[in-house]
Amino acid sequence: MFSIQWLSRCLVILIWSITISVDALEVTPMVVTLSPQEPSKIPSSLVYNQLPREIAFDIEVHEIDFSTPNPSLKKLEDSPLWVFPPSLFLQEGQGQKIQFRWIAESFPKYDKSYQVSLVEQPLASNIDSDTSQLKILMNVNLVVHVHMDEYLPKLKILTSTIESGELLTQVKNEGRGATRLRDYEVKVTTNKSVVTTFEKQALLENGYDVFFAPYATQTIKIKLPENIERGKVEHLSLDLVQ
Repeated sequence: MFSIQWLSRCLVILIWSITISVDALEVTPMVVTLSPQEPSKIPSSLVYNQLPREIAFDIEVHEIDFSTPNPSLKKLEDSPLWVFPPSLFLQEGQGQKIQFRWIAESFPKYDKSYQVSLVEQPLASNIDSDTSQLKILMNVNLVVHVHMDEYLPKLKILTSTIESGELLTQVKNEGRGATRLRDYEVKVTTNKSVVTTFEKQALLENGYDVFFAPYATQTIKIKLPENIERGKVEHLSLDLVQ
């Protein structure tokens, strides 16, 4: 996840978040999955203005690049991801849906992710001519995952260590499909016989998940039971069972 901290902050936890309220601006859902193979199914998000004023946004689309340890954004002027409408103007108490569709002539070669940014624009109606004031404009970010059913993930464990009671594991996704840690059962074996199992969704229930983009490497960090101490571990292995 994409360190996961970065996604949580910049992409508004793109993984499992459903609704977010920013200064009384509500957007739901924050994370959308789109299938280019099903053009009749058009996913959408609702933006609802609970602010005591009018608000306007221009919409930008950025491709998320997970090829480096710190994911980066590339702004797209000619995006294969269509977002409608391209701008929003909402009165107080008004809501509007924004829709997403894949419009490129060809399908992506692997699962991709995009950040859709709602960039607030200044409005003359919100400026008091008699008052000198600094107005901070807000940005709200959504994430759209473009997923192809035939593209499958292929997770490979690179390294595993135990530090301060936590299992630190580097995992590379060598497949063309994206996936999440919550979709796997995690089995940690120490000293060849002691097995600690985390069932699917168990880590997510504790607020933790990791997103594995195609061809990207992520580090997962799992708190182990107190009886497992690094000094007593002579053998360590990790299995991810889908």
